[in-house]
Amino acid sequence: MLTRYDAAFVRPRDRVAYLRDAVCASYVQLSCEITDPRDVRGAIEINHLSNLSVSEVSGSGGKVRRRPDDIRRASEEFFLLSLQLERAATVSQRGQTARLHPGDMAAYSSTEPYDLRMESDFRQLVLQIPKASLLLRVPNAELALGKRIDGASALGQLVGQSILRFGKHTADADATLNDQLADLLADLFATALTSVATGPIELKSSSRLLLLRAQAIIRHRFRDAEFDRIALAKSVGISVRRLNEIFATQQTSASEFIRETRLQMAAEELSDRRRSGLTVSDIAIRNGFGSFSHFSTAFRKRFEASPREWRRAGSHQVRKLRSTLD
Repeated sequence: MLTRYDAAFVRPRDRVAYLRDAVCASYVQLSCEITDPRDVRGAIEINHLSNLSVSEVSGSGGKVRRRPDDIRRASEEFFLLSLQLERAATVSQRGQTARLHPGDMAAYSSTEPYDLRMESDFRQLVLQIPKASLLLRVPNAELALGKRIDGASALGQLVGQSILRFGKHTADADATLNDQLADLLADLFATALTSVATGPIELKSSSRLLLLRAQAIIRHRFRDAEFDRIALAKSVGISVRRLNEIFATQQTSASEFIRETRLQMAAEELSDRRRSGLTVSDIAIRNGFGSFSHFSTAFRKRFEASPREWRRAGSHQVRKLRSTLD
């Protein structure tokens, strides 16, 4: 679904309030300040893909702030990634300030206060994803908040150009295609963060790239019940021993990472109202579990609740359960 807000079609005296409402409707509750009230310009075009949104924002410049009161009133949790397209902007969170020029990126979280400042005639692309989905991909994502991701670096260029390319696809009537595009953009978001988030052990660049490649393949193929560490090693092009050595630096194994990915995605789908038409067995099968009894046992061990209990608990209880397990 594509939604567009443009202050050009609003009376000048109403533009500040209009843009404030548009920003809050598109993202999260924020306070907004316009640099020059005499020159109020701004537009947001937002594309919703599955549980993720991609938007292009432009305007005459100003400041938006996420305050503690805004956070207390919120029920949803997101990570956001700003990709600067024109002019400059700053992103400040957790005592870090990233100054962005065209091509640069920075991530921030809706669950903590932040400030965004944009120069006049700025243009940005903003990627917004549920916090749980990104943490599944990058468990230490919060270490990257407020840090500049260099758009001139090889990784920065690759990720930025890919986000621009795939972010232009509008939502399709085919829900499967929308889900695949959303997953791809979430993977690109995660890849961007790995350049500034530090893990339990810093890998050499070659090993780090192999790890990223392996994780991306897992996220692409985990729904296949036949997919295991042997198939993963073959896809990556390394031995099973070398594969396990790389995952061991993250205090896990390839098999454990595959299983955890399946369980986390199954847990998300069980608490997703859009999946209410699927049975628990359907969700187990579509997330790579060939046996329902095996799925049920593994799920209870991981989340201390049965799949059916998890589904009945709903999103509020899910967050409460997750907080006790983290």
